[in-house]
Amino acid sequence: MFLVRLSVVLTLLILFSCKENPFGFPVENKAPETYSVTDTIIRYGDNRFTTTITVSWWGDDPDGYIAGYELSVDKLNWEFTTKKDSSFTVKLPQGTDTLDFVLYIRSVDNRGLKDPNPAFIYYPVKNSPPAISFVYPSGNPARKPISTFPVIRFSWSASDPDGDDNISHYEVFINDTTNQAIVIDHVYKTIILEAVDLIQNIVDCNIYQGNNLNVHPQKISGLKLNSLNELLIRAVDKVGEKSPIEKSYSIFVRKPQSTTLLVNAYSSSIETREDFYKSNLNACGITNFDILRVNEITGSQYTQLSADNATQEKVFALFENIIWFGKDIDYSMSLAQKTTSAFFNNGGKMFMAVEIASSIDDQAGYLDFSPVDSLVSLPKGVNNFRIETDSVLIPAISGWPVLKSTKISNARPFYEEQGAISLYDAKLVKTGSFGKAAWEGKSTVMAKKLDNNGSTNFIICSLELHNVNGNSNMVDLFSKIFKDELKIK
Repeated sequence: MFLVRLSVVLTLLILFSCKENPFGFPVENKAPETYSVTDTIIRYGDNRFTTTITVSWWGDDPDGYIAGYELSVDKLNWEFTTKKDSSFTVKLPQGTDTLDFVLYIRSVDNRGLKDPNPAFIYYPVKNSPPAISFVYPSGNPARKPISTFPVIRFSWSASDPDGDDNISHYEVFINDTTNQAIVIDHVYKTIILEAVDLIQNIVDCNIYQGNNLNVHPQKISGLKLNSLNELLIRAVDKVGEKSPIEKSYSIFVRKPQSTTLLVNAYSSSIETREDFYKSNLNACGITNFDILRVNEITGSQYTQLSADNATQEKVFALFENIIWFGKDIDYSMSLAQKTTSAFFNNGGKMFMAVEIASSIDDQAGYLDFSPVDSLVSLPKGVNNFRIETDSVLIPAISGWPVLKSTKISNARPFYEEQGAISLYDAKLVKTGSFGKAAWEGKSTVMAKKLDNNGSTNFIICSLELHNVNGNSNMVDLFSKIFKDELKIK
């Protein structure tokens, strides 16, 4: 009898321990509890937390398990998560630099019941200053000139611990922060400075913002010509807190001395090739010119080539005449095509002498802006066009000097574009498996292009001039090209 009674008691205990009682009524689900490491942290002034905070929490459910948590900053709008910790960037209201931030957390059990008394964490936070640093062109070599004419590009990167969208603007100065700061909107990360006066020693600059070169309504003061210069910049956030001043590297800014620019595009024998042009220009009476070495490299960077093509285009547009010489046709023609539109639109006049090798594509796209329509194709079995030592260049126009080659060199003939005029034909040879033979086809190696007024504005030569001075009459040729045709004084 005792055993029967004990069995009944055990059965009843088991029934009452279940979710439902023995009469079929459900047992009420108990709400979970939520906990955090702490609820309130007291800090004042500069001892407050930064706006990036890390929070941890956990929960407990007496009759089930925790399915997740809901977070809120106002106890009205909740966001569900299964995490037990997270980092937050607190957004301060505009115009304030401190905030007492409260985060509410409530556990959610496996039956969807939520903690009616959420845990909370109180954080006193303060605004953090932004940071800024200059960004320079990459690549080997990098386009980071140590010397430039007065058109300069600067780029930077900025961040803010309170969120990058908290940055309001940038303040820039040239050389001296006692000058008036120019405010650059936060949407821009690059500017080009262009001197508006090439006569004075300390000048104002136009400011072109971003890749679209939007003109800033103000000018920036303090650029020193024929001297080293630095750009100074700081970031300012929406509550007015400023980053430390960041200085750019120092760059020497040259004052243009003339309206004529010699563009030396050689990467070797730079001084020798430059001296050839300088001495012959001087001999024919052209003594006032500037020089830009666009292919000179020191270490791992170009010494004078501008940081990008948009800046280089503005440099070329400072001049009325460009005399360009080099050996690498791909480098010279590609660069010139991309950077001389403004120069030509301003009425500029150019001479270019660059060796064109037989490996260059007949229809190379960078020829489009020049007097060249296309290059003469290599006939089947021919692998090169060249000019032999003591071979001659015959002028196509009366009164021009006959030139003679001093060495074997590449000399690619070309067809002139419509309206362009041939100036010289060369006595060329073709080479291949057959050896070499005289070339009887199209042999133009120098031509000129006319502007809408019928004046010469572009002369191109497909071989290097210093190789065709066998008759010692280069001064005569320079006089014809630069004084008579291009009208350089």
